[in-house]
Amino acid sequence: MRLVTASTLLSAAAAFAPRSPVRTPSAASRTTSLDASKCGGYDFDVIIVGCGVGGHGAALHARAQDLSTAVFSGGDVGGTCVNRGCVPSKALLAASGRVREMQAESHLSEFGITVDGEVRFDREGVAGHARQLANRVKGNLEGSLVALNVDIVDGRGVLTGAPHEVRDESSGKVYTARDIVLAPGSVPFVPPGVEVDEKTVYTSDGALELQSVPEWVAIVGSGYIGLEFSDVYTALGSEVTFIEALPNIMPTFDREIAKQAERLLIRDRPIDYRTNVFASKVTPGIPGEKPVTIEMIDADTKEHVETLEVDAAMVATGRVPNTANMGLEDAGIETSRGFVAVDEKMRVLTSHEEGSSVVP
Repeated sequence: MRLVTASTLLSAAAAFAPRSPVRTPSAASRTTSLDASKCGGYDFDVIIVGCGVGGHGAALHARAQDLSTAVFSGGDVGGTCVNRGCVPSKALLAASGRVREMQAESHLSEFGITVDGEVRFDREGVAGHARQLANRVKGNLEGSLVALNVDIVDGRGVLTGAPHEVRDESSGKVYTARDIVLAPGSVPFVPPGVEVDEKTVYTSDGALELQSVPEWVAIVGSGYIGLEFSDVYTALGSEVTFIEALPNIMPTFDREIAKQAERLLIRDRPIDYRTNVFASKVTPGIPGEKPVTIEMIDADTKEHVETLEVDAAMVATGRVPNTANMGLEDAGIETSRGFVAVDEKMRVLTSHEEGSSVVP
């Protein structure tokens, strides 16, 4: 068995070597991979755990090599990018950007355009636009797999600890394959001391629902996710405060890009920031009744420096691998901060220690 990861499309593709001539399934033969395979006593040639960008791409490549394929989607075809990331966030940016443009009277006047009256937006309509776009892309991705006779298992895939086996976490059914690809994706990282209720304190997952447009929102972390949402919130009328643990905002950006981003996306907007401080404790509030409280400590001395009371707080402190509770330990695989170790062929290793062996 080869247990490999699908961190990128190229690495996922490299995990497979053609074993039979490539053929495209005809419209007349719509049998499933499970019906067509039974390769060497296994249910499938390849099982892919996860159906985001990596898992979907790996499935397409596997079918191009005529390998019978199953994907465990966890009810999440498209993964983070399609359902809680790139697609809906860009839809929110596009909709809120229209609001910002329509409110820019001096800019519009240069084009001979005048807007009479107040520019209004429907919050639920904006959120619905993002949700509808994500669902459409998800449907297209799912359709592309079905058309290639990829079996889609709705449950989350969990390794059983026995070679070649993956269990459907929902039904308990065990499937077997000659090779298994790990493509579980990532989840938001929530620092210690931060309590998330996805209503007044939320990650990017909750923010994309746009359940409210708070008057004042604090964003913990000033990377690209936080910056995108500051653009959305300020366009819709919010004031934003960034809380950044490092000495500069946008610390992972190229410095020239960070300067341009600050000039274009922060300086002339209702945004301020605190740097070199940790949000050591974040406590949810009650909308309209009780504020969210954020206790901040100095990043160096760890002494309390300030407590903010805001209407909402978004936690945008990065993402971590979605590998918890998927049976890696049962398969003898040690992780480091959720990451699995791989060799130059993306085969999973038992640990990050030098000289570790490939998982059998």
